[in-house]
Amino acid sequence: MKLAEKIHTDGRKLYSYPFRIYWLDCAGDQAPARIFSVPKKIYKRAVKRNLIRRRTREAFRHVCGKYPALEGVHLMLIYTATEILDYGRISEDLETALGKIQ
Repeated sequence: MKLAEKIHTDGRKLYSYPFRIYWLDCAGDQAPARIFSVPKKIYKRAVKRNLIRRRTREAFRHVCGKYPALEGVHLMLIYTATEILDYGRISEDLETALGKIQ
């Protein structure tokens, strides 16, 4: 079973617009995984999917320092909005969503 499937089936989940978040505690010696997903069903063009993925990764990089509890957690973020949000909005919403995990 792939790690993404394991996080999806065995992990806990949360929906906070525009993200669906799945997380699972890491087994002792594993490094935490970070998976950012943008569905091809919603965004057909790879350029748009890559743009959203880049914005989400950058926002996560800036926000993750505020949440030390995420250090030992596998995390999967799925972008579910039907419009492309700007970086500031993604960053705010991501911070709100990660605050709910704590």
